[in-house]
Amino acid sequence: MAGIKDVAALAGVSISTVSYVMSGKRSIGEATKAKVMAAAKKLNYMPNAQARNLRGEPTKVLALSSPIHEYTDYSNYAVFFFALAMRAKRYGYDILLLMHEYGDQELTRIASSGMVDGILLLDVVMCDARADVARTLDLPVVAVGYPSNSDGIYSVDLDFERMGREAIEKAYALGHRHVLIAGTDQSAYEDGSNYLVRFRDAAAKKGDDLGVSVLFKPSTGFGRDDVNLMLDEALSEDPDISLIICQTNAVHITNVLNALHMRGLRVPEDVSVLAACTYGLGSLPRKVDELPMLPNETCSRAVDIMMEVLQGKRNDVGHVELLPSRYQARGTVAAH
Repeated sequence: MAGIKDVAALAGVSISTVSYVMSGKRSIGEATKAKVMAAAKKLNYMPNAQARNLRGEPTKVLALSSPIHEYTDYSNYAVFFFALAMRAKRYGYDILLLMHEYGDQELTRIASSGMVDGILLLDVVMCDARADVARTLDLPVVAVGYPSNSDGIYSVDLDFERMGREAIEKAYALGHRHVLIAGTDQSAYEDGSNYLVRFRDAAAKKGDDLGVSVLFKPSTGFGRDDVNLMLDEALSEDPDISLIICQTNAVHITNVLNALHMRGLRVPEDVSVLAACTYGLGSLPRKVDELPMLPNETCSRAVDIMMEVLQGKRNDVGHVELLPSRYQARGTVAAH
């Protein structure tokens, strides 16, 4: 059976050009397109997904590329995975989980195997190598996340830049002029973790626009000593901090609240505390105001888009859909 390499060789073009012609993901000149289609017809070549659909034999399996890193929060990871799996199940699809750190290499392998009908991406970074690989594949790729190189995939995400702006706008309206963003592990930002970077940078930019000092401190750990050290450094640099925004987790935020209490600082009377880009903090003994991630909404929408593509209802590769965040007030943010 002829493959994409055979078509490329006969047409005298690259493999990626054949892929672009077959998928329609990029504009290819009519002359080149005609050569590719003539070669494909002569060799009786058909992309895997197209051939299966014509035979009425979809695999009913979606691959989920979600590399594991040292800073991966497994509680959040599990929530997103199960949200995708449950939505896929509604359509009769199973999930094949790909966890290798080099996810871009796995995409090529799994796409050429013919084992799956489409690929979902989690743990998206700002410039994601998997999004570049997706341009050359014959399968649709939908990301839960919004990389900057999104033209070859479909993307669904919360609007974390808008979330960052709204957090600072709310702070400003309440009289806060000195804000600390307590981040997670520094390596997550260095890797370009999409949602963390977009929120932080948008918040800092809005702070500049409004005259609000925004200090960023990544975490060296989530324990009590790490939190105390972070607060010592932050308050030393800016003693007037009146709002702390935590991009962390339940353990870290609980230790922040305890550390403030030990310093004789009341929440929210002296210092307000807001969680952002987090999930599931409603179960904390001391509940905090939150701008949470919405895994059920984003993951469900990502699977819905995948189904629309597989059913031939859309072909707008590069489409980005950003969902609004929802502020959850729980009494830890007040006027200053």
